[in-house]
Amino acid sequence: MKKALWMMLALLSTGVAYASQTVTVAEAKNMRDDRHVTLTGTITGRADDDHYWLKDSTGRIRIDIDDDDDEDDSYLIGKKVRITGEVDRDDGHSEIDVDRIFILK
Repeated sequence: MKKALWMMLALLSTGVAYASQTVTVAEAKNMRDDRHVTLTGTITGRADDDHYWLKDSTGRIRIDIDDDDDEDDSYLIGKKVRITGEVDRDDGHSEIDVDRIFILK
């Protein structure tokens, strides 16, 4: 019984380490690389092939939505979304590598 309890506790604590923090665009821009985050905002336009602009009341940030299926994602422009992903600061600018995107309206 104790062994099962310890295993469940270990699994739960591991999941907490990968939980994403809900932040604003302004906060995400100041976070360190590879932080797991959740942001809510409106996609205002396309920056380039796989990159879009996400805007909330605190500013805007570039988000990277990998388009593995060569699908046109332009339907996302103007939509309010919630994204989860990781902060990426490799190129000197902050952006979010999107893991999941949920359309809110």
